[in-house]
Amino acid sequence: MKRVCKGSPPQKLNDYVLINPEATWDQMKGDNAQGGSQAAKECRDQAIHDQKGLCAYCEQEISSSKPHRCRIEHFHPKIDKTRTHNWGLDWYNMLAACDGGSRSSQEEQRAHPLPGNLACDAHKDYLIQTGKIPVACEGYLLSPLVIHSFPNLFSLDKGTGYLKPDVASCINVEISENAFGSTTELIDHTIAILNLNCDRLAAKRRHYVVNIDQNKKTLRKKGIPPSDVPEKLVQRYFKKEWPEFFTTLRCCLGKVAEDYLKSVNYQG
Repeated sequence: MKRVCKGSPPQKLNDYVLINPEATWDQMKGDNAQGGSQAAKECRDQAIHDQKGLCAYCEQEISSSKPHRCRIEHFHPKIDKTRTHNWGLDWYNMLAACDGGSRSSQEEQRAHPLPGNLACDAHKDYLIQTGKIPVACEGYLLSPLVIHSFPNLFSLDKGTGYLKPDVASCINVEISENAFGSTTELIDHTIAILNLNCDRLAAKRRHYVVNIDQNKKTLRKKGIPPSDVPEKLVQRYFKKEWPEFFTTLRCCLGKVAEDYLKSVNYQG
Protein backbone atom coordinates (compact mmCIF):
# COMPACT_ATOMS: atom_id res chain seq x y z
CA MET A 1 0.00 0.00 0.00
CA LYS A 2 1.28 3.46 -0.90
CA ARG A 3 0.13 6.90 0.13
CA VAL A 4 -2.73 8.47 -1.82
CA CYS A 5 -2.83 12.23 -2.32
CA LYS A 6 -6.29 13.35 -3.42
CA GLY A 7 -6.97 16.33 -5.64
CA SER A 8 -9.98 18.62 -5.40
CA PRO A 9 -13.44 17.05 -5.67
CA PRO A 10 -15.00 16.93 -9.14
CA GLN A 11 -17.26 19.90 -9.79
CA LYS A 12 -20.18 17.67 -10.80
CA LEU A 13 -19.98 15.97 -7.38
CA ASN A 14 -20.08 19.37 -5.65
CA ASP A 15 -23.06 20.38 -7.80
CA TYR A 16 -24.94 17.18 -7.06
CA VAL A 17 -24.32 17.30 -3.30
CA LEU A 18 -25.53 20.89 -3.20
CA ILE A 19 -28.89 19.79 -4.61
CA ASN A 20 -29.07 16.34 -2.99
CA PRO A 21 -27.10 16.50 0.28
CA GLU A 22 -28.71 13.37 1.74
CA ALA A 23 -28.50 11.15 -1.36
CA THR A 24 -26.64 7.86 -1.12
CA TRP A 25 -23.80 6.91 -3.45
CA ASP A 26 -26.03 4.38 -5.21
CA GLN A 27 -28.78 6.95 -5.66
CA MET A 28 -26.33 9.41 -7.18
CA LYS A 29 -24.79 6.77 -9.43
CA GLY A 30 -28.22 5.90 -10.83
CA ASP A 31 -29.49 9.46 -11.16
CA ASN A 32 -29.22 10.39 -14.83
CA ALA A 33 -31.75 13.21 -14.63
CA GLN A 34 -29.75 15.40 -12.24
CA GLY A 35 -26.27 14.47 -13.45
CA GLY A 36 -25.59 11.99 -10.68
CA SER A 37 -24.33 9.21 -12.94
CA GLN A 38 -21.88 11.61 -14.58
CA ALA A 39 -20.76 12.83 -11.14
CA ALA A 40 -20.08 9.22 -10.08
CA LYS A 41 -18.08 8.60 -13.27
CA GLU A 42 -16.03 11.74 -12.68
CA CYS A 43 -15.35 10.64 -9.09
CA ARG A 44 -14.01 7.30 -10.33
CA ASP A 45 -11.95 8.86 -13.12
CA GLN A 46 -10.50 11.56 -10.85
CA ALA A 47 -9.64 9.04 -8.13
CA ILE A 48 -7.86 6.80 -10.65
CA HIS A 49 -5.94 9.83 -11.94
CA ASP A 50 -4.96 10.92 -8.41
CA GLN A 51 -3.72 7.38 -7.67
CA LYS A 52 -1.66 7.24 -10.88
CA GLY A 53 -3.73 4.32 -12.15
CA LEU A 54 -3.14 2.00 -9.17
CA CYS A 55 -5.58 0.30 -6.82
CA ALA A 56 -5.45 2.09 -3.47
CA TYR A 57 -4.78 -1.18 -1.65
CA CYS A 58 -3.01 -3.86 -3.70
CA GLU A 59 -1.45 -1.46 -6.27
CA GLN A 60 -2.53 -3.39 -9.32
CA GLU A 61 -3.17 -1.28 -12.40
CA ILE A 62 -6.72 0.00 -12.85
CA SER A 63 -8.10 2.06 -15.70
CA SER A 64 -11.13 4.19 -16.55
CA SER A 65 -11.27 2.28 -19.82
CA LYS A 66 -12.12 -0.92 -17.88
CA PRO A 67 -14.82 0.26 -15.46
CA HIS A 68 -16.01 -3.32 -14.81
CA ARG A 69 -12.63 -4.11 -13.19
CA CYS A 70 -12.48 -1.11 -10.83
CA ARG A 71 -14.79 0.92 -8.63
CA ILE A 72 -15.07 3.59 -5.97
CA GLU A 73 -14.33 2.26 -2.50
CA HIS A 74 -15.50 4.17 0.54
CA PHE A 75 -12.88 3.76 3.26
CA HIS A 76 -15.47 4.49 5.91
CA PRO A 77 -18.26 2.25 4.57
CA LYS A 78 -21.11 4.06 2.87
CA ILE A 79 -23.55 1.72 4.64
CA ASP A 80 -23.01 3.85 7.76
CA LYS A 81 -26.14 6.01 7.61
CA THR A 82 -25.17 8.39 10.41
CA ARG A 83 -27.24 11.54 10.35
CA THR A 84 -24.28 13.79 11.00
CA HIS A 85 -22.20 12.84 7.96
CA ASN A 86 -22.88 11.55 4.47
CA TRP A 87 -20.01 9.11 4.01
CA GLY A 88 -21.27 8.00 0.62
CA LEU A 89 -20.77 11.40 -1.03
CA ASP A 90 -17.69 12.52 0.90
CA TRP A 91 -14.96 12.94 -1.73
CA TYR A 92 -12.21 12.53 0.85
CA ASN A 93 -13.67 9.15 1.82
CA MET A 94 -13.44 7.84 -1.76
CA LEU A 95 -10.67 5.66 -3.17
CA ALA A 96 -10.34 3.87 -6.48
CA ALA A 97 -9.94 0.14 -6.03
CA CYS A 98 -9.71 -2.95 -8.20
CA ASP A 99 -12.50 -5.53 -8.19
CA GLY A 100 -10.67 -7.41 -5.42
CA GLY A 101 -10.95 -10.65 -7.35
CA SER A 102 -14.75 -10.59 -7.11
CA ARG A 103 -15.08 -10.51 -10.90
CA SER A 104 -12.36 -13.00 -11.72
CA SER A 105 -12.87 -15.15 -14.79
CA GLN A 106 -13.64 -18.86 -14.40
CA GLU A 107 -10.06 -19.61 -15.42
CA GLU A 108 -8.72 -17.23 -12.77
CA GLN A 109 -11.00 -18.74 -10.14
CA ARG A 110 -9.78 -22.25 -10.94
CA ALA A 111 -6.23 -21.08 -10.28
CA HIS A 112 -7.16 -18.90 -7.30
CA PRO A 113 -10.54 -19.96 -5.84
CA LEU A 114 -12.91 -17.58 -4.08
CA PRO A 115 -13.57 -16.50 -1.39
CA GLY A 116 -10.02 -17.21 -0.24
CA ASN A 117 -8.63 -14.92 -2.92
CA LEU A 118 -10.90 -11.96 -2.34
CA ALA A 119 -8.80 -8.92 -1.45
CA CYS A 120 -8.84 -5.15 -1.03
CA ASP A 121 -12.30 -3.64 -0.42
CA ALA A 122 -14.05 -6.89 -1.42
CA HIS A 123 -12.46 -8.69 1.54
CA LYS A 124 -12.78 -5.70 3.88
CA ASP A 125 -16.52 -5.44 3.12
CA TYR A 126 -16.93 -9.19 3.70
CA LEU A 127 -15.39 -8.82 7.17
CA ILE A 128 -17.63 -5.85 7.98
CA GLN A 129 -20.79 -7.63 6.78
CA THR A 130 -19.95 -10.72 8.85
CA GLY A 131 -19.21 -8.65 11.96
CA LYS A 132 -15.48 -9.44 12.05
CA ILE A 133 -14.57 -5.74 12.09
CA PRO A 134 -16.78 -2.73 12.92
CA VAL A 135 -18.39 -0.51 10.31
CA ALA A 136 -16.42 2.40 11.73
CA CYS A 137 -13.21 0.61 10.73
CA GLU A 138 -10.81 3.51 11.20
CA GLY A 139 -8.01 2.35 13.44
CA TYR A 140 -8.43 -1.32 12.52
CA LEU A 141 -6.61 -0.90 9.23
CA LEU A 142 -4.38 1.81 7.84
CA SER A 143 -5.86 4.20 5.30
CA PRO A 144 -3.74 5.03 2.25
CA LEU A 145 -4.88 8.61 2.81
CA VAL A 146 -2.88 8.88 6.05
CA ILE A 147 0.05 6.53 5.50
CA HIS A 148 3.42 8.31 5.57
CA SER A 149 5.49 8.72 2.40
CA PHE A 150 8.61 7.79 4.40
CA PRO A 151 9.67 5.46 5.80
CA ASN A 152 8.26 2.43 4.02
CA LEU A 153 6.25 0.56 6.66
CA PHE A 154 6.15 -2.68 4.67
CA SER A 155 8.73 -5.38 3.97
CA LEU A 156 8.54 -8.31 1.55
CA ASP A 157 9.31 -11.99 1.91
CA LYS A 158 10.78 -12.58 -1.54
CA GLY A 159 10.31 -16.34 -1.29
CA THR A 160 6.58 -16.26 -0.61
CA GLY A 161 5.63 -12.85 -2.01
CA TYR A 162 4.05 -12.00 1.36
CA LEU A 163 3.98 -8.44 2.66
CA LYS A 164 4.96 -7.96 6.30
CA PRO A 165 5.42 -4.98 8.61
CA ASP A 166 8.89 -3.47 8.52
CA VAL A 167 9.33 -3.59 12.27
CA ALA A 168 12.32 -1.23 12.36
CA SER A 169 10.39 1.44 10.45
CA CYS A 170 7.12 0.90 12.32
CA ILE A 171 8.79 1.51 15.68
CA ASN A 172 9.57 5.09 14.66
CA VAL A 173 6.14 5.95 13.27
CA GLU A 174 2.95 6.75 15.17
CA ILE A 175 -0.45 6.61 13.46
CA SER A 176 -3.14 8.68 15.15
CA GLU A 177 -6.00 6.28 14.33
CA ASN A 178 -4.73 2.98 15.73
CA ALA A 179 -6.84 0.49 17.69
CA PHE A 180 -3.77 -1.60 18.55
CA GLY A 181 -0.73 -1.28 20.75
CA SER A 182 1.78 -0.54 18.00
CA THR A 183 2.13 0.49 14.38
CA THR A 184 3.50 -2.98 13.65
CA GLU A 185 0.22 -4.54 14.79
CA LEU A 186 -1.76 -2.04 12.73
CA ILE A 187 0.18 -2.97 9.58
CA ASP A 188 -0.31 -6.68 10.37
CA HIS A 189 -4.07 -6.20 10.67
CA THR A 190 -4.18 -4.03 7.55
CA ILE A 191 -2.58 -6.82 5.51
CA ALA A 192 -5.00 -9.36 6.99
CA ILE A 193 -8.18 -7.27 6.60
CA LEU A 194 -7.37 -6.49 2.96
CA ASN A 195 -6.13 -10.08 2.42
CA LEU A 196 -3.08 -8.72 0.62
CA ASN A 197 -1.25 -12.02 1.08
CA CYS A 198 -3.84 -14.15 -0.71
CA ASP A 199 -2.31 -16.62 -3.16
CA ARG A 200 -3.42 -14.55 -6.16
CA LEU A 201 -1.58 -11.40 -5.10
CA ALA A 202 1.43 -13.20 -3.60
CA ALA A 203 2.00 -14.98 -6.92
CA LYS A 204 2.02 -11.66 -8.77
CA ARG A 205 4.55 -10.23 -6.34
CA ARG A 206 6.80 -13.26 -6.78
CA HIS A 207 6.67 -12.62 -10.53
CA TYR A 208 8.18 -9.18 -9.93
CA VAL A 209 10.85 -10.62 -7.65
CA VAL A 210 11.86 -13.09 -10.37
CA ASN A 211 11.77 -10.38 -13.02
CA ILE A 212 14.07 -8.13 -10.98
CA ASP A 213 16.55 -10.99 -10.49
CA GLN A 214 16.51 -11.71 -14.21
CA ASN A 215 17.17 -8.07 -15.04
CA LYS A 216 20.05 -7.99 -12.54
CA LYS A 217 21.67 -10.90 -14.36
CA THR A 218 21.06 -9.30 -17.76
CA LEU A 219 22.71 -6.04 -16.70
CA ARG A 220 25.72 -7.88 -15.28
CA LYS A 221 26.11 -9.87 -18.50
CA LYS A 222 26.17 -6.55 -20.37
CA GLY A 223 29.16 -5.53 -18.28
CA ILE A 224 27.39 -3.07 -16.00
CA PRO A 225 29.45 -2.78 -12.78
CA PRO A 226 27.62 -4.41 -9.83
CA SER A 227 27.63 -1.09 -7.97
CA ASP A 228 25.65 0.53 -10.83
CA VAL A 229 23.05 -2.25 -11.20
CA PRO A 230 20.64 -1.07 -8.46
CA GLU A 231 20.41 2.44 -9.94
CA LYS A 232 19.82 1.01 -13.42
CA LEU A 233 17.00 -1.12 -12.02
CA VAL A 234 15.39 1.89 -10.34
CA GLN A 235 15.53 3.79 -13.63
CA ARG A 236 13.88 0.85 -15.36
CA TYR A 237 11.09 0.17 -12.90
CA PHE A 238 10.29 3.72 -11.78
CA LYS A 239 10.25 5.34 -15.21
CA LYS A 240 6.45 5.33 -14.89
CA GLU A 241 4.78 7.40 -12.15
CA TRP A 242 3.98 5.09 -10.37
CA PRO A 243 4.54 1.43 -11.39
CA GLU A 244 2.19 -1.44 -10.61
CA PHE A 245 3.03 -3.16 -7.31
CA PHE A 246 4.90 -0.04 -6.24
CA THR A 247 5.55 -1.27 -2.68
CA THR A 248 6.88 -4.62 -3.91
CA LEU A 249 9.40 -2.83 -6.14
CA ARG A 250 10.25 -0.42 -3.34
CA CYS A 251 10.98 -3.31 -0.98
CA CYS A 252 13.02 -5.27 -3.53
CA LEU A 253 15.17 -2.30 -4.56
CA GLY A 254 15.73 -1.09 -1.01
CA LYS A 255 17.90 1.91 -0.24
CA VAL A 256 18.47 2.94 -3.85
CA ALA A 257 14.70 3.12 -4.34
CA GLU A 258 14.31 5.21 -1.17
CA ASP A 259 17.06 7.56 -2.33
CA TYR A 260 15.38 7.93 -5.72
CA LEU A 261 11.96 8.61 -4.21
CA LYS A 262 13.43 11.27 -1.95
CA SER A 263 15.26 12.84 -4.91
CA VAL A 264 11.97 13.26 -6.83
CA ASN A 265 10.15 14.52 -3.70
CA TYR A 266 7.79 11.54 -3.59
CA GLN A 267 4.64 12.39 -1.68
CA GLY A 268 2.24 9.70 -2.85
